[in-house]
Amino acid sequence: MTLPKLNDTPKYDIVIPSQNKKVKYRPYLVKEEKVLMMAMESQDMNAILNAVVDTITACVQNDIEKDKLTIFDVEYMFTQIRAKSVGETSKVGIKCKHCETSNEIAIDVSSIKIDVPKISNTIELTSEITLEMKWPSYDDLISLGIKDTKSMAQNAFAMIGKCIAAIHTNDERISTKDVPVKELEEFIDSMTKDQFQKVSAYIEQMPRLIHNVDFNCVSCGETNNIKLEGMSDFF
Repeated sequence: MTLPKLNDTPKYDIVIPSQNKKVKYRPYLVKEEKVLMMAMESQDMNAILNAVVDTITACVQNDIEKDKLTIFDVEYMFTQIRAKSVGETSKVGIKCKHCETSNEIAIDVSSIKIDVPKISNTIELTSEITLEMKWPSYDDLISLGIKDTKSMAQNAFAMIGKCIAAIHTNDERISTKDVPVKELEEFIDSMTKDQFQKVSAYIEQMPRLIHNVDFNCVSCGETNNIKLEGMSDFF
């Protein structure tokens, strides 16, 4: 005897921000939620991030290469999948910046958008050397031990090596995948301040999951304008 199919899950459209590619997805099911809950309970950040990416690949109906998903792809896609899975409104506790009282604020997660700037991914360092840049992936974040996007600004130097896809000279294109880590670090160390700032500026323009929240504190009544940034701020 074969058990009946329990649910005909609905399908929704979502655009992978970095690729501007539309794909279909379904809400996550109990089996994916169990994995997410176990990862959360472990408090192991790598386990949590891996569970989030695995949930995305399980729910997206099209073939996607998860190692090519950028940090902001993962954050945006997971918040939208979660909104369709457990509700489009997420209640988060936000401290008043005046008295530090925690306020429970309802956030419409489905309304959060992300804009990808149209900027060049090439940076000219000298007349003979040009960098080909890429947005960092979640794999990059994990490999560097960076726990969330909010700490990326403090780890800009570490992220630069991961954001350089290739180094172009007049004669060849050198993929950084083929370059030893130490040699790439020495290359970055040899940059002038101006060259380094050009590369840092590229990373700083990376899209982020950001939402501004206005509320009056339930305790002191003062007005707050708080910026939520990164997936962890929304749940």
